[in-house]
Amino acid sequence: MKFAYQELQTIVVLHTKFLLGEKGGQKADLKDADLYGVDLAGANLKDINLAGANLKRSVLMNANLAGANLAGAKLKHAILECANLNGACLISAGLVGVNLERADLRGADLTDAVLENADLLGAICDDRTRWPADFDHRAAGTIVIDDQKLTKKPVHI
Repeated sequence: MKFAYQELQTIVVLHTKFLLGEKGGQKADLKDADLYGVDLAGANLKDINLAGANLKRSVLMNANLAGANLAGAKLKHAILECANLNGACLISAGLVGVNLERADLRGADLTDAVLENADLLGAICDDRTRWPADFDHRAAGTIVIDDQKLTKKPVHI
């Protein structure tokens, strides 16, 4: 299903209201949607369903996609620079040529994702991040964060 620009903007606004618990909010379900080339930079798409969606050449820079379902999504040449994909499901996603520079991939599941020519320089991951078999994320330039070290309580003297 293809959406007109204004229709997509309305869906995003209603989803944001849903996330904030505001009256009239509605959780977005864009499963299998055709979102080729859309600009959703900075959008709050937390927990959205984008399974199987066509997001080729889309701009999702600085978008909040934490907990989003992107299983089987097509993201060829999409820009997800600095995007929050913490806990996102990217199982079998097509990430050919995608820009994931400095993206937050902590807890993301990229099992069976296609990462050919993907730019992961400075992307943050942790021990919960799941990668495709035989993919060397360290060689791709990711930064591994130990969340336990970040959450330790300060010692008071």
